[in-house]
Amino acid sequence: MPQNLSSLSDAIAAVRGFNRFYTREVGLLRKTFLDTPWTLGEMRVLYEIRNNDGISASDISRELDLDAAYLSRLLTRLVTKRIVTRTPSETDARQQELSLSDHGQMIVNAADEHQAALTEDMLTPLSPTERRQLVDAMATIETLLGRRRASSHEADQR
Repeated sequence: MPQNLSSLSDAIAAVRGFNRFYTREVGLLRKTFLDTPWTLGEMRVLYEIRNNDGISASDISRELDLDAAYLSRLLTRLVTKRIVTRTPSETDARQQELSLSDHGQMIVNAADEHQAALTEDMLTPLSPTERRQLVDAMATIETLLGRRRASSHEADQR
């Protein structure tokens, strides 16, 4: 990664280099995620469904910035495989609430446990000070880039 960040193009190159490093480091480019038969996109959607009771497809699309047609195809596959269930919303007849089947819950829980173990393997060689530096750097990234997302979301609301 370039150390001289005096120009915007140097910063762009540094960020892109970090993105390439990190996607490789955590295995995001593999065909499937966490040695499951599911893609990263599928697992991320399953995670959102598990952690948000009564979430709708439009909620997921908005939260993850996913194309609605792509999400619809993905959800259809997950429903067909009996991993996700759809029930009509009691408050909006146009919406369906998504939830995990028992099988879907097992899949997400197993993936969570596997990911926690892989994260532990990644962090174990680091000293407590290095772990704190890493987590602080991640928080900084989230804070700085989150401000951009928050202001973009506020503009969309107007």
